[in-house]
Amino acid sequence: MVDDDAGITSTFEKILQGEGYEVATATDGVEAIELARQAPFDFVLLDLVMPRMDGLTTLHYLNTVAPKARVVILSAHLGRNWEAEALRLGAAAVLPKPPDIPKLLRLCDELSRQAAARTAEPPRPA
Repeated sequence: MVDDDAGITSTFEKILQGEGYEVATATDGVEAIELARQAPFDFVLLDLVMPRMDGLTTLHYLNTVAPKARVVILSAHLGRNWEAEALRLGAAAVLPKPPDIPKLLRLCDELSRQAAARTAEPPRPA
């Protein structure tokens, strides 16, 4: 979870942990990239408007540092250009803040299943 608002980060951390997810948090894109270099992530919830590094720039770098991680953009500042650019850069989804929590959790579940399928061993020949 990457957001410069500590209250939002804390809330999402509790919600996701309550659903059984391991959660790492960052207050900006610079911290997020460092975390992604240290450990793989199935998905990243990423704010757009943050200090030091905005969400689109962070998404660009995450594509290089953590290419298997799917990124979901969450922002109260969505506009057609930002949403289109995020999708062009490979975001799995772009959702408004505050998101519909059940919908977000379904999306997280789907992204986790996709990550598990990507890392599963291929079947052995008979």
